[in-house]
Amino acid sequence: MPPQWLPPTSGPLSVPFNLNLARGVYDKMMMTILGHVKPDAKMFTVNFLKGNHIAFHINPRFSEGGKQVLVRNHKLGERWGPEERELKGPFPFALGSPFEMKILCTPEAFRVAVNNIPLFEFRHRVLELNQINRINILHDVVLTYVNVETLP
Repeated sequence: MPPQWLPPTSGPLSVPFNLNLARGVYDKMMMTILGHVKPDAKMFTVNFLKGNHIAFHINPRFSEGGKQVLVRNHKLGERWGPEERELKGPFPFALGSPFEMKILCTPEAFRVAVNNIPLFEFRHRVLELNQINRINILHDVVLTYVNVETLP
């Protein structure tokens, strides 16, 4: 196993979940998250953090004004950026159901797929990728596996 790979963590994992990225984020880094949405979930969140800033925020919401939305954003200090909400396909999460989320970092963007369906790209707004060194996962989700690997 290449030395930069982190060993897979398999669960159940406690939420809030925190993972430090020794090398930061980099091209061809693939993060896989397996879990399931709690039956009474309102939302859950995946944050890629640079210090006190959120470089990439993924926030599936199960009932915002009666609708399901998947919000993406970034936050510098206390200031949120413009939200992105459009998806290439249907809302990919269901209450009480398992999911697999894959997040691939490229030089331009984070590319996210859920259950093998590409959903969106989030273009980097925080450009110092190697300083994005922590991930946290919060709220109404049960995690069973989180892994970071480098694709060939």
